[in-house]
Amino acid sequence: EDQKRCCGSSAGSAASRPGARPARRRECCRPKRIRSTWPARRSIDRSDLHTNPRARSPTARAQVMTQELWALRVDEGHKAPPPPNTDGTRFPSHARVALRYDLTRDPGLRARYESAFGTVRMGVLLEDMDAIAGSVAWRHVDDADPTTDPPILVTASVEEIAVRESLSLQKDYALTSQVVYTGSSSLVIAVELSPVDDIRANDPVLSGVFTYVARKRDGSGAERVYPLVPETPDERRRYDDVKKKQDALKELRAKKQQHKAGTSSFSAEAASEDAERIDALIKASRVARDFPGQADVGQVEMGRTALRNAFMVHPQERNTAGNMFGGSLIRRALELAFATAFQFGGDEPRMVALDRVDFHRPVTIGSLLARRRGRT
Repeated sequence: EDQKRCCGSSAGSAASRPGARPARRRECCRPKRIRSTWPARRSIDRSDLHTNPRARSPTARAQVMTQELWALRVDEGHKAPPPPNTDGTRFPSHARVALRYDLTRDPGLRARYESAFGTVRMGVLLEDMDAIAGSVAWRHVDDADPTTDPPILVTASVEEIAVRESLSLQKDYALTSQVVYTGSSSLVIAVELSPVDDIRANDPVLSGVFTYVARKRDGSGAERVYPLVPETPDERRRYDDVKKKQDALKELRAKKQQHKAGTSSFSAEAASEDAERIDALIKASRVARDFPGQADVGQVEMGRTALRNAFMVHPQERNTAGNMFGGSLIRRALELAFATAFQFGGDEPRMVALDRVDFHRPVTIGSLLARRRGRT
């Protein structure tokens, strides 16, 4: 009735004239659109990449896998993790996550991971590895109560990333991840990539270990996580291996603290060993530095291989804590290392391993990060 009163007469008069264009609806008659927020979406329809032209844009392709992983953190349906055990523990299977890379059948997805050399972009893949580890951590700390908020989860360190085989865009891969160890407030998560047609649990082509830490949302300190209870012999073996490494790290930190307090000579001994190694490394370069004419052909000083770059941190790289996502930082660091190696060698470098990476403090959105050095 309201629509007839406000524009029915004008619409009728316009339509009665031969050849007249239909009357334009007034603002009061137009149906109002209701915009939905992202958390309300419980599933990701990857078929949109093929049916929706706008979804085939580079921006949409770049976010497909990340959206699929982050959707697990708001899923309250059949993909939601089971509740914790009655004794307050969790099994590794509770938070296990698997993801497929159908590179041979999805051109848009393949374009997302293709480098300038036609190979797999390792930096983007490492970003996905951190994202899937974060989803596993999120599912492990979930208390199955929709009325409570989970703790803030941040990446503390990355270690033991190894590439055992060259990756190909002509193969399909499966990325799997699960919790292998828990401390009082930390979670150690293993991430492995294997070919779909040859999934070898003990021999993946790419593997990594990520450590996440749970913090209280009010900023008052660490949040306790559910203890992990291994179910299979392989899970028990992994748990024991990580526990030995964690105990060794604790012992190392304790020795460093003792040295700071003046009760140990640990750091003095380590400094002496480091000095000997450094002296052996620079011994050969002293000739090139002091007597360039006598240096061997082909020697290059390390300082001449350095690259620098800087970038702004944008909201699209935000994590659940509101700071920069650790996976994005790893990707940018690896891409700088790739460019440094390419400039030095003049050919496509291939990543074979990544040493331990520690995150010392959060990076806020809007920060300008300067990478001062990237040396071979």
